[in-house]
Amino acid sequence: MSESLPTAPEVASSTERERLRAVLRLLPVGVFLADASGRLVETNAAAESLWGGRTPRADDISAYDQYEAWWPDTGRRLEAHEWGMARALRQGETVLNQELDIVAFDGSRRTILNSATPLYSADGALLGAVAVTVDITERKVAERAEAFISGASRLLAESLEWETTLTAVARLATHEWADYCLLDVLGEDGALHRLALFARDAGRQELLNRALPYPARLDTDTVMSRAIASGRTLLVPDITPEWLERHARSPEHLRMMEELAPRSMIALPLVRGERRFGLITLISTSLARRYTPRDLTYAEEFARRAALAVDNARLYREAKEALRARDTSLTLMESFLAASPVGMGFLDRELHYVHINPVLAAINGATPEEHRGRTPMEVLGPGAEALAELLRGVLRTGEPVVDLQVQDPRPGEPRHYLASYFPVQLGGEPLGVGATVREVTEQLREQERLRFLADATARLSTSLDWRTTLSTVARVLVGGLADYCTVDILTPDGARLERVEALASDARTQHLLEESRRFPPPPGMHSPIRRVLETGQSELASELGPKWLDALAVSPEHRQLMEALSPRSVMFVPLVARGRTLGVLSVASQTPSRRYQGRDLVFLEDVAARAALAVDNAWLYREMEGAVAARDEFVAIATHELRTPLSALQLQLSSLQRATERDTPIPPERLKQGLASARRQADRLGHLVTHLFDVTRISTGRLELEHEEVDLAALAHRLVARMEDSLAASGSAVAVLANAPVRARVDKLRVEQVLMNLLSNAMKYAPGQPVELSVDSEDATAVIAVRDWGPGISHESQARIFERFERATGEHAHASLGLGLYISRQIARAHGGELTVEDPSDGPGARFVLRLPRG
Repeated sequence: MSESLPTAPEVASSTERERLRAVLRLLPVGVFLADASGRLVETNAAAESLWGGRTPRADDISAYDQYEAWWPDTGRRLEAHEWGMARALRQGETVLNQELDIVAFDGSRRTILNSATPLYSADGALLGAVAVTVDITERKVAERAEAFISGASRLLAESLEWETTLTAVARLATHEWADYCLLDVLGEDGALHRLALFARDAGRQELLNRALPYPARLDTDTVMSRAIASGRTLLVPDITPEWLERHARSPEHLRMMEELAPRSMIALPLVRGERRFGLITLISTSLARRYTPRDLTYAEEFARRAALAVDNARLYREAKEALRARDTSLTLMESFLAASPVGMGFLDRELHYVHINPVLAAINGATPEEHRGRTPMEVLGPGAEALAELLRGVLRTGEPVVDLQVQDPRPGEPRHYLASYFPVQLGGEPLGVGATVREVTEQLREQERLRFLADATARLSTSLDWRTTLSTVARVLVGGLADYCTVDILTPDGARLERVEALASDARTQHLLEESRRFPPPPGMHSPIRRVLETGQSELASELGPKWLDALAVSPEHRQLMEALSPRSVMFVPLVARGRTLGVLSVASQTPSRRYQGRDLVFLEDVAARAALAVDNAWLYREMEGAVAARDEFVAIATHELRTPLSALQLQLSSLQRATERDTPIPPERLKQGLASARRQADRLGHLVTHLFDVTRISTGRLELEHEEVDLAALAHRLVARMEDSLAASGSAVAVLANAPVRARVDKLRVEQVLMNLLSNAMKYAPGQPVELSVDSEDATAVIAVRDWGPGISHESQARIFERFERATGEHAHASLGLGLYISRQIARAHGGELTVEDPSDGPGARFVLRLPRG
């Protein structure tokens, strides 16, 4: 060897180097030594053989690019810095068993395990690296081939649908053995037809699909046609451009094959004796995967197994066709039995089940297999003795029994059926009994529900008192559908639930229900009743468990009460009318055999809808009665209010007329007083008419505002000055606290109307008492307050007085239409503001506050 080992010259002797070289020559694995720069300085004979009999050379790491190697998993070529030797030198790594596919200098392909480690001097300086390479080509070829054959054999054995199976095997080949796999089958016309094509790289599948119209032709001299004709596997180790030209069917076909870039190929005919089934073609495009004669052994074994699977599948199909003709009548009968919506069966003379369809098997609660050879009593239990006696009577008399209504004898929820039993005879000899059974449980339940609903509707319509209606609902449900029932109604303010009805079928449960009234579900509690109330969606608990009890209980004491009630199944249904949830109707079953299902929930929802409608109608009727009473009262008040100033006006005008008819002149002072009095009555009439018109505008949404910039302080001063005479007449002195301008964009006349109403109320309800009118601003809001020192307004009346036709109590209660405050608040809200009333903090009386946005 021309180079020395990469060890310190002062340490290594020539004798030691020769010993090391001798050891390297004897090693069966390839060994490579490099100095710190990556220059290869020593290799052994195994390494040279591995690379095709040529000594590998490289002056530095960048020169490692000349050695062709690929990652077997991805097919990507190895870059210079990815070699184990390079990683050991650059990064100080120890690389173990780096699996690579390589192409030697003589063109041979191999799979190797490459390991490398750095070498250091005693003082830690990097001297170089050593790499060891093991040739595992034969092992990898065998592993891949055996894995593929094992997987293919498993797929071939899983199904007798050979087209589907071969397609799956062809796809598997692209994962284990080939880059492309082509599957052609021999048709009845004697030609090959392309069944499937698969590419290992999904990105090249579209290109490969273009080869679909080009199956191998048997009338040409090609590798595929020779493989089919001879029945032997053929190998093309290297596909050359000349080979492609010879096999191309057209220029377009040639261009397509050149794009596919095949490198090596195996043609596997599917042959069984003298029969030919098709051809599987395996193609490699990788320089690191070149098919060799050693692959033929595995390929031929795979082809043999595939051909055997195809032949077995074809034989199986032929056998199936032969059996089909024989079994047609039996199949038709079995299909009829299986598809029949009615339970059907046949029992022999000893009353053993012989045939039974799935419907009857499901009715009896056992599989068809569990019926065969057994009697009805063995399947259904001792309760079926009456059925067995009936069947014996049919056998004995030969008379059928038609549409007999029977009930399932087994414990649990009752099930009802219409059954027919008829004798089966052959030549007058009885063979057994045929049976048809149709379940009518739902029909009977539906009839019962319709009767129940008709009765409930009739009973709900007998009263216009809503509490009586809900009591009727509870009585209708308890006993018919539930063991106990509760009804919770939302209070008018929407803050809480009131349990208005709780009814049970027995005294003990009734007592517990009465106790449970103390525990209504509070707002915010995530209980089923609250969820139903908030979502408007019903809830069903077919089997009530501890979690449901926890959700229903509002306290430990309530939890104990719930356990004592022993609910087994519950339903919660909202009472909804005109899109509004009024409350929740709850029913519970304490009977183990009665478990509520979806159909029960639908039924209860129907009952709840009718009950909610009846309650809503009762409420509407009550509101209508109130509205009629309010209307009558309003008409009476309006008539009185309008008649009073009108009568006074008429009297005053009559007096003036009589005075003018006399010849004596009327004193100016008397004329002035009479005209002033007439003017006041006319103003009062106009004020009342204006209120009525405003109510109409508000009700129809036609209250319009004309905004302008207004100094509210100045407006307050002008209004008080204009009402000076009225204020003086009532004995009220007004103090205006509005010294600084407060400007806002408002409708001046409407704001004057509000303040006039407030001042008029103060004069009416607090005559002779001072009145305070203040105008101020808070940020972007103008605040106008009218405060009097009268009797004040109770908290109960403070919200009510802003409603239409509502009046305060007291001596002036009937001297008003009850519209002034209602109109005033609506004007405030039309401006985007608000009108409220509050108790003053410094004495008696009432303080009305008008807040208006200034913008």
